[in-house]
Amino acid sequence: MEAADREQLLRLLTASRKKLLESAEGLTDEQANLRPAEGRWTILECVEHVGLVEDAMFASVTTKLAAAEQPGDRVREQKILSGVTDRSRKFGAPQAVKPTRKYATLADALDHFERSRARTIEYVQNCEQDLRALRGKHPAIGEASGQEFMIILALHPARHALQILETREALGLE
Repeated sequence: MEAADREQLLRLLTASRKKLLESAEGLTDEQANLRPAEGRWTILECVEHVGLVEDAMFASVTTKLAAAEQPGDRVREQKILSGVTDRSRKFGAPQAVKPTRKYATLADALDHFERSRARTIEYVQNCEQDLRALRGKHPAIGEASGQEFMIILALHPARHALQILETREALGLE
């Protein structure tokens, strides 16, 4: 991994972690379990989903991607960087990363995310592999390089931090 890529990913991983934690700050478990509307996730479900995605995408990057015939496209990476947190585009979560209400408390879900994110950060800090030389199928964007997977992984919590803020507003929790 190039030094500039490492720095960028570490910056994104750290910033989106902070945004997620800040978006859930000060909520009680009762508030975190309120559903803003039929068919919408609770804040606790959002945080559980973020942790599930962190684990699934980390597993994809570290064990499931194959060698690419051509390296990843840096122009496409820029589009992904600007598009992940665009909440005007909705994506349905694959079944494997839909929340199942496995956490009793918001603190438990946040703790899981924190441990998973720490593992991801450690991986990026020590990664010597060129992630653009790997490819695999991403559920939202199709064929993607390992670098694109990591950009999405890094920004995914920021997307859901925005969703949590929308939920807080809809529930009058501001």
